[in-house]
Amino acid sequence: MRRAVLALLFAASSTAASAQTSQRTSAGHSLVGLPALNFDADEGMGYGALLQYYEYGEGASPYRYTIQPTVFLTTKGRKDLTVFFDAPHLLPVGWRLSGSVAREQQLATPYYGVGNATIADDEATRPADPYFYRYGRRTLRASAMLQRDLLGPSLRLLGGVGAASLSVTPVPYDSGTTLFASELGSSQRQESRTRFVRLGLVFDTRDREIGPHGGTWAELLVQRAGFGGTEHYTRTTASVRQYVPLGRRLTLAERVVVQNVSGNVSRQELATVQSSFKDDEALGGAGSLRGIPKNRYVGKGVAFANNELRWDAAAFSLRGRPSRLVLSSFVDAGRVWTESVKLPELVSDLHVSYGGGARIAIGPSFVLAADVGHSSQSAAAVYLGLGYLF
Repeated sequence: MRRAVLALLFAASSTAASAQTSQRTSAGHSLVGLPALNFDADEGMGYGALLQYYEYGEGASPYRYTIQPTVFLTTKGRKDLTVFFDAPHLLPVGWRLSGSVAREQQLATPYYGVGNATIADDEATRPADPYFYRYGRRTLRASAMLQRDLLGPSLRLLGGVGAASLSVTPVPYDSGTTLFASELGSSQRQESRTRFVRLGLVFDTRDREIGPHGGTWAELLVQRAGFGGTEHYTRTTASVRQYVPLGRRLTLAERVVVQNVSGNVSRQELATVQSSFKDDEALGGAGSLRGIPKNRYVGKGVAFANNELRWDAAAFSLRGRPSRLVLSSFVDAGRVWTESVKLPELVSDLHVSYGGGARIAIGPSFVLAADVGHSSQSAAAVYLGLGYLF
């Protein structure tokens, strides 16, 4: 398995080096286009195309702004079209703007029920019900976030708005029945609308945003959904990411996330974990507990931690661009609560996974990634993609 991962990573890096159309449009500008190839243990082989435009500007770190349109499909039914925008230094000093628009479709996304002790019975996915632990979901969404420095650049105030329209197909491909349909009591398509505002505080002392070696990135976010939509809830998320240098080339990276949702929230919204940069999903999968199936556990309360030891193993030049190889080992752990987080139970009944990974950083911003996660539910879940987990 290790050789397979290294081979896939080498192939991905070769693709990035040879297939990309990277050109300097002018001093401080970069345009990168390449096939979007990855593999995810939960979603299968991914393919498509992405374009990344960076304007670096004098003294702008990690960039002045970036625009990243992506067309992405997977062999397990995911079809996404997204445009992500992030501008740390486009507006006047002290302001940061980010946002995204997307059409996302998962023809058979995972659902195992709500709670920390849900079961996954292989017998339930017999040929008559092959998608028993799946349902279909299509989302149209847009959001914009604005951050403003408070008392210096390390502390920022965040405010944002967003909207989403979501349709659910409880039985994918009209094949058999599903857990989602049995809980919902209907196999008909369901529609929901979310309109929200988000406020928060962000504390950031990282020495660099992409692959930091030292510093802290912490945030407290509160999102209120309502305002004429069908979803009415409050989502509160606290997260701390700490980067501790253990030497010139060794970094201990740690992340702790605790989130609670109160109010009337639908099942399909429970997996979302909000962030000041990009929202993700939990618990389980490439964005939270690597080696545990995607969204294996969901609830109104969720807490998880990621611990990584990152070794900057080698520096080299790839097609004339300064590049680095970073190797890592990790341990992930977390749990959920059906209704709300209970602090005395934070370290009880945890789901744990562990593994290793590699990153190839090409230039100042582009990072190819590979992780292999192990747990009691998966011998070797492979994830190939872009960037760092956090």
